Amino acid sequence: MVQPGFLSSPDIQNWLAGVQPAWTALEFESFSRLRREPDEPDIAIQFSDAVSSPIAQNTLAFLFRLVDGAKLTVTGNLTRAFVAEVLDDLDWPNFDREEMFRFHKVINEPDCLPLHAMRIFCDRAGLVRVYKKQLRLTKAGKQMVSSGNLGELNRRLFLATFWNTNLAYFDGYPLGPWPQLDTGVALWCLSVEAHQWQAPAYLARASTIPINGIIEAAGSRDIAGPIFEARVLRQLSWFGLLEVETTPDPDYRFIKRRRYRKAESFDQFLSFDVRLERQTRLH
Repeated sequence: MVQPGFLSSPDIQNWLAGVQPAWTALEFESFSRLRREPDEPDIAIQFSDAVSSPIAQNTLAFLFRLVDGAKLTVTGNLTRAFVAEVLDDLDWPNFDREEMFRFHKVINEPDCLPLHAMRIFCDRAGLVRVYKKQLRLTKAGKQMVSSGNLGELNRRLFLATFWNTNLAYFDGYPLGPWPQLDTGVALWCLSVEAHQWQAPAYLARASTIPINGIIEAAGSRDIAGPIFEARVLRQLSWFGLLEVETTPDPDYRFIKRRRYRKAESFDQFLSFDVRLERQTRLH
């Protein structure tokens, strides 16, 4: 899986702080199959098209608004008028409107993370395109609006989000695209590690394969937890696969601490066919 002696390195052991990564229990073949792209043969993950999500419901409403096209600004963003209309109907998990307006008096598309992300995910899923200074539906987008199939839309958006979008674009942290190249491994690890409320720092150590930049930064501050939250946990909560528990930071008034655990829909949407070192099969 990784270089011999990797986990026994003093720097790695110091970073892990006693956490045993879940992926170390996998057979090499299963580990390799989890790292494959969704369109590759014999990938170890199956994605259900019978499960909806908050992001799918919001996206279908967004696509309906684009039936006749939506004008774009000179910078290529949706207009403020369009953004204001969408905000009235946007029902996004863990979206703090007050926080958004605290930092932005006027809301442009990039200022509203859920809307901006939704537009990009739709583009990566091949549902929208820019044509003559308008955002329009593609043929696939029109078919999705016509069918209203939330399960299919949810699956398409999930694949587009984690495998076709550079999620580092949204957070400004270094080390992009870590840990996105190992999304499949992280998803399986979460399936066995996130039964109880856990902090991002713990889940990052239990679910990811650290790289040099993560280890080197450990001496000054933990960036693994915030990056894993920004690029994996947050998106999974948008898809309704993780529940979020929020508490105020005791030292900083406007900062919130979050913990995550699997929602019931996690195992309904994702299934795995892997073997552990002792030949135990999980589904």
